[in-house]
Amino acid sequence: MKIVLAGAHGVGKTGFAKALAKKLKLNYIYDIVREEAVPKGFIINENTPSIIQLWLLTRQWELETITAEDWIADKCLYDYLVYGEMVLKDDDLKQIIRKEVLANAHYDIVFYLPIEFPMESDGIRSNDENFRIEIDRQYKNFLKKQKIQYRTLTGSIKERVQQALKSLKH
Repeated sequence: MKIVLAGAHGVGKTGFAKALAKKLKLNYIYDIVREEAVPKGFIINENTPSIIQLWLLTRQWELETITAEDWIADKCLYDYLVYGEMVLKDDDLKQIIRKEVLANAHYDIVFYLPIEFPMESDGIRSNDENFRIEIDRQYKNFLKKQKIQYRTLTGSIKERVQQALKSLKH
């Protein structure tokens, strides 16, 4: 089973993914932005360079490919498509990313986490609330346009885990 989380930055994907992975004893694909990109000094915000956006996409694809099933991913290929379409200037590059993501993103369950609370500044992600709101809007539009079925989870981590468990039973 491949479970992924969808949503803008700062909505609680990491805490939820870790909690659900622990509860279900799933392999956990970590947030490559926090664990790999930031320690390398990469710029991760609305000004992320094209080469970094491509690296993030290919690294996510690599982790999703090599991680033994069953797993839950803090982020997924969809993230890098949605963010890429927002931050990249090169339309040809956007088309390549879209084509590759749509060809390679194969997930059993997508949980969408909406913006419910102010983002905590962490020195990593953009603090621009308008950017975050626009990412959220674009993400929902992408999921709907692609007819990707998803389940929305709200509330605290504990409440989200309970909703996810209930959803997985059905």
